[in-house]
Amino acid sequence: MIRKTLAFLLSCAVLLSATLSAGAAQIDNADTAAASDVAIVAADYAQVGGTLEPTGALPSSYSSLAEGLTTPVRSQKYNTCWAYASTASLESMMIKNQLQSKQFSTMHMNFWGSTEENGNGWQRSYSAAGYPYIATGYLTSFGCIAESLFNENKTQSDYTSSLNTLYPYRVVDSIAYLKASDRDTVKTAVYTYGGVVGNFHYSASYLNSGTSAYYCDKEGLQTRELNGHAIEVVGWSDTYSSTNFLSGHRPASHGAWLCKNSWGSGWGTNGYFWISYEDLYLFDSRFGPSYAITSSTPVSAVSKMQQNETYGATYEFNYIAKLRPNQTKMTYANVFDFSDGYHKIDRVVFESTSQGSEYTVYYIPVNSDGAPVTDTAQWMLLAQGTIDHEGFTSAPVYGFDAPKTKGAIGVQITKNGSTGITIGCDEWLTSGGSYLFKPNTAYGQSYLIGYSTDAMDVMDFYKTKLDDEIGGTFVIKALCRSDREEGDVNEDDVFDILDVTYTQRWLSDMILFTDEEKRMADFDNDGASDITDCTRMMRRIAGIDDGVHDTLYY
Repeated sequence: MIRKTLAFLLSCAVLLSATLSAGAAQIDNADTAAASDVAIVAADYAQVGGTLEPTGALPSSYSSLAEGLTTPVRSQKYNTCWAYASTASLESMMIKNQLQSKQFSTMHMNFWGSTEENGNGWQRSYSAAGYPYIATGYLTSFGCIAESLFNENKTQSDYTSSLNTLYPYRVVDSIAYLKASDRDTVKTAVYTYGGVVGNFHYSASYLNSGTSAYYCDKEGLQTRELNGHAIEVVGWSDTYSSTNFLSGHRPASHGAWLCKNSWGSGWGTNGYFWISYEDLYLFDSRFGPSYAITSSTPVSAVSKMQQNETYGATYEFNYIAKLRPNQTKMTYANVFDFSDGYHKIDRVVFESTSQGSEYTVYYIPVNSDGAPVTDTAQWMLLAQGTIDHEGFTSAPVYGFDAPKTKGAIGVQITKNGSTGITIGCDEWLTSGGSYLFKPNTAYGQSYLIGYSTDAMDVMDFYKTKLDDEIGGTFVIKALCRSDREEGDVNEDDVFDILDVTYTQRWLSDMILFTDEEKRMADFDNDGASDITDCTRMMRRIAGIDDGVHDTLYY
């Protein structure tokens, strides 16, 4: 049996009393957070990350903070720095791209990334340490909601009861894993997207609290000794003096990254600090990938992410290259049921680390058994291009309405020189015989086309080739819209002033709304149906609303 395990040992937390405590301590405020945060589980993760080419000369210093591209510093609760760093990066990207931004909920992500009632999902409690792929999975599978709708005082019971009433504001459709050893790649990502999610080993003994400068020079720390902490890298200075670091722990050269922390504005310099370019554990692959969120797309009552997995990529399906090293092309397909009405495909999102390879996206009919047909003459071309970064790729689709029945979305990946033909999947992960992650897998969801004569169910591949009964699902998603017009609250297939009147009557408690009607009445997609939505509706009907629903508030 081919097994992939993570050789990890949860770091010990250094408490204020200087004693050691195994496991992750519950963090209630910034004072204990700075001393005992063990938020990122250090493990033997596979090294991922590609390079980004600067579009021009990079400056010797840059700050997204100074450019007004960061949201206010927050103080984390529990061991959730990975949630804060990722949402901060998303917020910066949106402001950088003039989308405006909400401050997004970290607690919702935290509960989402804990063990499901059926025992699957990430094998952690909401107060325990996390894994780097929780955040990327949440943002690409669920999306994000405003902090104001689900704040840090919410409980797991609140999360469960809100599953059918809270919906995402935007969904992330592109993430670039970064080769962080390439300094210009990280600079390019910060400069282009506002911020980068990075991780490092934290110990207060390496922090100069007077200058908020950090540099760990202790060589040879084992995985079990790493105290993982996630931050958002928001800038750099090539001339940041090495004398700012602690005497006895000073780097040989000048230069440092400016980082946004999540231990409150009273920590560091208003919540920010500098970490040396030469820090031995910043961007260490044992903390998982460093990445930039490169784009997101709005969702509304008339849109839906068609997907078979809901956790993103926990592993890379790289078995084809191992079993058939000379194969240069493979088509991976997910079967979806478009009969629910969400069949107008806007874009296809998939995960792959095969940077430089060519991709082609197809709509593929299925046969009477529900498997994709292999006759390429029946395939419909939807999109094509080059995988320009490792991570999640967003492929825009223009004007394709899938039949309202079952059909497959296939992503064909072709080598370009020495590039790969891999695709992301949500495989299980174990350590020491215990599960770290358990997926919800099933037959009839993911298929390999090009490995055998017929389309091969990936569950059969896992069983026959890997002796694996659990398997995984390909990370291929389709963001789709329904035929229904946005704002059509009364379901008469027309968006007009009657919908405004209908919504006003509900707001005046004159009639009752179903959850679906409330969702449709939330015209600006901010999570609440109110008089602002009616105003937006009337402006759209009058032709003076551009349809951009992003709202700026922190």
